[in-house]
Amino acid sequence: MTRQRPSSWICSNPNCPHEIAKKFNDWVRTECPDSSFGFLATDLDFILYNYNTKKLMLLEIKTRNRPLEFWQEKIFENFSRWLKNGLDKDWTFLGFHIIKFQNTFFNNGKCYLDNKEITEKELKIFLSKI
Repeated sequence: MTRQRPSSWICSNPNCPHEIAKKFNDWVRTECPDSSFGFLATDLDFILYNYNTKKLMLLEIKTRNRPLEFWQEKIFENFSRWLKNGLDKDWTFLGFHIIKFQNTFFNNGKCYLDNKEITEKELKIFLSKI
């Protein structure tokens, strides 16, 4: 069994869509093998793609200035490499990027893109390249 979610992650509204989605997260953590068997599970926050320009980008969002876990960073590095090597020739993979908020959003702290401070406007421009 994997680590349980901290109680601070649990929404007080049981009908909240995020809380409903977390039920599957809890199920994976309790029912699937744990890391001692080599089993690791993570989610990916956003997959952005543009079918006109044939560009693809992956995003992971972190709040409260939390870093990626070491194993999560390795999974995303591998995934990024695999996508770069296996994409159809006419598609462009724009990489895997981490958006980290110092607190929870633009209005209450700094924002970082791949560990470089960025404004909301700059992030919008960056993401619009897709």
